[in-house]
Amino acid sequence: MKNKNLYLRAAILTLILILSMIIAIGFGSIEIEINVVVNEISALLQGRSLESSNSMIIFDIRVPRILFAAIAGAILSLTGMLMQTVSQNYLADPYILGVSSGAGMGAVFCIVTGIAQIFAPYGVYVGAFLGAALATIIVVHIAGTSNSPIKLVLIGMGISALFSAFTMLEIYGSKNEAQVRSAMFWLMGSFTGIQWTMVPIALTVLILLMLFIWLFRHELDLILLGREEAQHLGLSTERIQQMVVVVSSMAIAVIVSIAGIIGFIGLVIPHIARFIGESRHSVMLWFTSLIGAFVMVWADVMSRSMFRPEEVPIGILTACLGAPIFMQIINRKYKDS
Repeated sequence: MKNKNLYLRAAILTLILILSMIIAIGFGSIEIEINVVVNEISALLQGRSLESSNSMIIFDIRVPRILFAAIAGAILSLTGMLMQTVSQNYLADPYILGVSSGAGMGAVFCIVTGIAQIFAPYGVYVGAFLGAALATIIVVHIAGTSNSPIKLVLIGMGISALFSAFTMLEIYGSKNEAQVRSAMFWLMGSFTGIQWTMVPIALTVLILLMLFIWLFRHELDLILLGREEAQHLGLSTERIQQMVVVVSSMAIAVIVSIAGIIGFIGLVIPHIARFIGESRHSVMLWFTSLIGAFVMVWADVMSRSMFRPEEVPIGILTACLGAPIFMQIINRKYKDS
């Protein structure tokens, strides 16, 4: 009966997500009525030609953006869940290892030095990915074979502070106001300019991440019992920690390199998923990804609709929405403390 209830909840969440993505197509600087959206989708499924201005807006601009937003929300939420597991700290988020700061340093360097324009349109993406990879390599090298979650978190905090300082130094040293504005907008996160070519990349990362969690679901569940208990049961916690760090960091590197830094999703969503589902990773895998995708889709809707035709950086919105929810979750969890 319990499994049936979980399947039902997952099915309901999936249906809600699909409906949300269809409805979200109509929102933006130019509103499109839902019946027009449905008609355009029906025409596409029937193989009819699509030549209207609405078709271009829907299928060339909004659909890839919405798909990427859903995938990014799922990836951020799942990596947040993994970080909370290996660090045994429910305050951990996907950026705890300094990956986002490394990506930010790489991206801003490309922007303020003009490399982004020389290698457009991929200069910023490559720079951000290389910066994130550098941060990951440093964390893995310093952490070594240690299985201490506290050491891992502290190393991440140090790397994050170091790369953040370099990023601010790069911005301070720039004399071009347009470059500074571009760098700051990127650091706050945005889905502006998402194209179809970016969707398969993100989808591949999501599939590989979900496959990793599914294959190691039992080992991750054992870590929840405590590292000493897991080791007594024969689990190599050092190996699992290193694998999680590398996989999570690379997944985050891809998302941050494309969309910038989007906070609070990976911190809050796992808590909501535990409340709706349960703490087993085989269950958390699906609930975390579905809820993360749903929240990100609607955060993106608000980003492009609140002050249209201007867009609000999505990182600002996720922080404004996520911080109060997170404080409420913590208040309920520790209300008797």
